Amino acid sequence: MTTINELCDRQYDWVERMGWHNKTVLEALALIASEVGEAVNECRGEEPTDAFGEELADILLRTFDLAKWQGIDLEAAILRKMAINEERGTRGRRI
Repeated sequence: MTTINELCDRQYDWVERMGWHNKTVLEALALIASEVGEAVNECRGEEPTDAFGEELADILLRTFDLAKWQGIDLEAAILRKMAINEERGTRGRRI
């Protein structure tokens, strides 16, 4: 089974081979936001289109690249955040 960090490594290496590591962190975040916008466009009807999954993948791939570039252990960060969310619980919200 492939780990999240292995996916980050693969995506970073591919972006590096393409020569696309020529942006700032803010530009990289803007590209992630643009992928979110594309995912939104795939949900304009009553049901998401068949392309919705691909747009979600694009969001993750850009995030994986940014995490690797910035030296973030994304897998550990996700697990930490999930534990924080679990500890916070519903924060008084009804389920």
